[in-house]
Amino acid sequence: MVSAVAKYAFINAKLRGRISKIISDETFDKLVKAPSLDSALNILRDTDFALLQEIYSSTGDLKKGELELLKREIQVYIEIKQYVHVDTIPLINAFLYQFEIENLKNAIRIFFDRKIRNYSADPNIHYILYEPIINDIPIDVIVNANNFDEIAGVCIGTPYEKIIRTYSENVISEGSLFRMEVGFDHFYYENLMKAINKLAAKDREIVSRITGVEIDLKNIDWLIRLKNFYDMPMDAVLAMLIPGGFNLNKEIVSELYKAQNISAVLHDFVKGRYPGLTALLASAEGDSHSKLLLIHRILEEIMKHEVKRIRSGYPFTIGIILVYFILKRNELKKIRTILNAKQYNLSQQRIESML
Repeated sequence: MVSAVAKYAFINAKLRGRISKIISDETFDKLVKAPSLDSALNILRDTDFALLQEIYSSTGDLKKGELELLKREIQVYIEIKQYVHVDTIPLINAFLYQFEIENLKNAIRIFFDRKIRNYSADPNIHYILYEPIINDIPIDVIVNANNFDEIAGVCIGTPYEKIIRTYSENVISEGSLFRMEVGFDHFYYENLMKAINKLAAKDREIVSRITGVEIDLKNIDWLIRLKNFYDMPMDAVLAMLIPGGFNLNKEIVSELYKAQNISAVLHDFVKGRYPGLTALLASAEGDSHSKLLLIHRILEEIMKHEVKRIRSGYPFTIGIILVYFILKRNELKKIRTILNAKQYNLSQQRIESML
C-alpha cells in the first residue's frame, strides 16, 4: 500500500503554491469598491484573470468572459488529475460531473423555454459549453430538440437518459423543470458518494465531511426554492432532499421548512460543533425566507471552518485537493458576482451582501 506521504507530498507542495496565488481578500475589497465595471476589470489586469479585461475590451460581452471562467474552472480539475495518485482520479472524475450536469441543465432550460413555454430564442444559447466534459453529449441537438424523447435519445449510454425519461411528463404537466433538476442533483451526489466510499479510511472521512456540508447547502437551496415557489406537503419535500448531509438530518430540515424557531432548531449542533457561530443565531428573525437565508449563511461559515480545519491539519491527505477546489470555486464565484453587479451598477453595500 502506498503511504500517505508518497501519495500526497508532490500534490501538496504544488497546490499550496497555487493556493498562495488565489486572489486575496484585500484585492476582492478593491474590486467591490471599484467605481465601475471597467475599473474592476482593470484591477484584475494584474492577476491571473487578465483575460477577462481583454475579452470585455474587445467584445463588450461580459458573459463571454464568464464562459471563459467556467472553462478555466473545469480545466483546474482536469489538470490536477495529471498530478495525483491513481487512487484519487475516480473522485476527481466524480467531481467533474457537476459541470456536465449544470451544462446539461442549461441546455435543457433553453429547449424548455423555446419549445414548452414558447419563448423567443434565448441569447444564452451562445454561452453554453458544446465541448465534451465527461460524456460525449451533443448539446447542440438538445438545445434545438423538438421533445424530451429526442433529448433522452441523444443521451443513451449516459446516466441522464433515465432521469430525463422519468421526469419528462412531470415537467410538461407542471410546467417546471424542478423535479428533473432534483433528479440530476441526486445522481451527482449518489455517484460522488460511490467514489468517496472507495477511498482509504482517512481520506473517506475528510471528503465525506466536506461533501456533507455541501449537501446541507444544496438542501437549504432547495428548501428556499420550495418555500418561495411551491406548496408541497412535508413528505414530498423530504423525499426530494439529498441524503448524506453532515449537520442537517430530516428532522432538522422538517423544522427548518416550517421556519418557526430557527434558533432552537440550530442551537444544539452549532453550539456543539461550531461554538464560534452561535452569535449568528441571534439574528434569526424576520420572515421564513429571511430565516432560511440565515441558515444558508451559517452553513457557508461552517464550510469555511471545515476548510480552515483541513488546512491546519495533517498535510498529507486528500484534504489539500478539496481545499484547492473549494477555494478556486469560491474565487471564481466572487469574481462573477462582483463583475455582474458592477455591470448593473449595484451599490457597494448590495454587492457585499451577495458575497
